[in-house]
Amino acid sequence: MVSVAALKARLSHYLRLVARGEEVVVTSHRERIARILPVEGHKPMLQLASRPVAELRRIKGLGARRSVSAVEELIRDRRSR
Repeated sequence: MVSVAALKARLSHYLRLVARGEEVVVTSHRERIARILPVEGHKPMLQLASRPVAELRRIKGLGARRSVSAVEELIRDRRSR
């Protein structure tokens, strides 16, 4: 459940949830007023990893580091864009 104010503030986030097949219930003053549902016949959107996590060590620029921080790699990727 999400309030109208929270829905307005993070609409894209809640629409992604719906695209994945989830239902979002909208509330106003703690009362349910609406449901946002995926369109009938729409296949839920899934994002699958294209490569196993073990291959992260082979990504260019990681060198010989033995441990990989997913957060560091995400930040590095975002900065490079």
